[in-house]
Amino acid sequence: MKAINKFMIIFGIFWMLISVAVLVPLLIAFNGTEDFFGLLALSIPFLAIGIVFLVIGFSSIVKKNKYLKKGTSYYGKIVAYETDGTVMINNRPLVIVQVRYFDRNGRINTVSVSTGSNTKSGYNLGETVQIAEYNGKTILISDRSQNTRLQGEETLIMTYNTGAESITQIRPESYTCPHCGANLMIARGQTVKCPYCDSYVTNERKWA
Repeated sequence: MKAINKFMIIFGIFWMLISVAVLVPLLIAFNGTEDFFGLLALSIPFLAIGIVFLVIGFSSIVKKNKYLKKGTSYYGKIVAYETDGTVMINNRPLVIVQVRYFDRNGRINTVSVSTGSNTKSGYNLGETVQIAEYNGKTILISDRSQNTRLQGEETLIMTYNTGAESITQIRPESYTCPHCGANLMIARGQTVKCPYCDSYVTNERKWA
């Protein structure tokens, strides 16, 4: 279960417990008085907040199970990162990972899938994740990437990163931002946005 789903469920349970533990006893105590309906109206927002967060949290789990049951599951390699500026989480854009995999016919495909988070944490470049496709849409099944080997993974990596000769060559390495001098971690051939000066920096080192 992803951290964001856990947060939604725990937060929803928290508000439900407040309603049950605090407001319900008060409603019982004031039953038949003129304050009863005022307390009842006060309890509705607390219950609604809890229900909304629980629905959001569990809906992602239900969706994942649906994709696994009715869709097609694949294992692939994370080859790049993107961000979706239209979706902000704590004032930071949603992180998208590009996953490269072999489909059922042995063809190489690349798909962009949401991590549901605003950070790359847990999803490392060059590592393996599970995805599932259903009705033309693809979601990320893995809660985090794993350093496990796939058959033919060299082909997946090298055809995406032209010039690379091994998987280790696409892992992030220390690179200096030419604009502000900040030390960044960028895989060769990849471009990232410098968090210090907001400029885009490409690791232009070549493979020997």
